[in-house]
Amino acid sequence: MSLDKQETYTPGYGEAAVRYMMRRHAVRDAAFLLPHLKKGVSLLDCGCGPGNLSIELAQIVAPGSVTAIDIEESQIEFARKLARQRRALHVRFEVASVYSLPFPDRSFDAAFSHALFEHLADPIAALREIRRVLRPGGIAAICSPDWAGNIFTPREPEAIEAFEAFKRLLRSNGGNPYVGRELGRLLREAGFSEVVMVALYDCYEDIPLVADLLAELIEASPEMAAPPENTKPASTLVAQLGAALKVWSRQPGAFWAQAFVAATGRVAR
Repeated sequence: MSLDKQETYTPGYGEAAVRYMMRRHAVRDAAFLLPHLKKGVSLLDCGCGPGNLSIELAQIVAPGSVTAIDIEESQIEFARKLARQRRALHVRFEVASVYSLPFPDRSFDAAFSHALFEHLADPIAALREIRRVLRPGGIAAICSPDWAGNIFTPREPEAIEAFEAFKRLLRSNGGNPYVGRELGRLLREAGFSEVVMVALYDCYEDIPLVADLLAELIEASPEMAAPPENTKPASTLVAQLGAALKVWSRQPGAFWAQAFVAATGRVAR
């Protein structure tokens, strides 16, 4: 992730967070970008995390290239190691912030970001910086969740409140759990044209993995995750919610589909 404006990357960089990010694949999570790619283009991936998605995109654009950035050095180190293991030749990883990209104007044909913008306090500033490094006619492809659209069952009160606790934590860290619906407006305000938005769902195949990660995060920051009207000690309440979420995720028939919005915008030619 690329954060430096009074923000904290809520999922963190622990083992569970990396496992969650490693489940991303180009054919699903970058499907809205793929029609805009072709062999030989130069692509910027903002907030690349452990890098597996960047490596897949590099295979698609080769002999073009992917430059992938993340603010967290440990993620870049992980990504570089993964690229060596997979013998990826058309991708490079750099520590950098989306608010201050270390590239000249008009450096890339396309820019991509998945699951970053919900953590940004100033998404328009980030989009303007992305627009700066795109060539005329270049496309920005941004995808982030909108937590209002989640589908899950069973609809247990404790699970619902645990999701609310995570949203409170995300907002406390400078993010916006509902940024998905705003992406089109944000792209237009940042100067992009030909804006297109689509909605999609990520159906979690390993619900306990995601539930355990959320439980871990809210339990680590109880004061920010607990509701303002709470009368119990925050740590007690949040621990109860985390435990309930873990139990919920392991029930037979549990289902969780998270809503995402994918938006594209183009730089004027």
